[in-house]
Amino acid sequence: PYFRLISSKSQLIDLGFVFGLRKPLNVRPRKKMSWEERYGELLKFKKEHGHVIVPQNSGPLGTWVKEQRTGYRKMKAGEKSPMTTEKALKLSEIGFVFDASDRWNKGN
Repeated sequence: PYFRLISSKSQLIDLGFVFGLRKPLNVRPRKKMSWEERYGELLKFKKEHGHVIVPQNSGPLGTWVKEQRTGYRKMKAGEKSPMTTEKALKLSEIGFVFDASDRWNKGN
């Protein structure tokens, strides 16, 4: 195959290259869900699966669960964290596991 070097913008235009980007059609920025909305998703997950052990790689809910564990660890260590005692209590009441390694250690 023969490839030729394009050395100017006018040559690209002659070939049909379009400069500039357009906004994608029908794309709306996703609204960040509140803690309560994600908690509601977790309750729905529990109803469907019988537990609240959400895989971290299972999309936004998995990411949120990981963030809750991280926030809890920071709160317990006295570091700045979005986790509050009230949130931790709500999660505990539905069987949330704050240390995922505990879940695996108990099974062995």
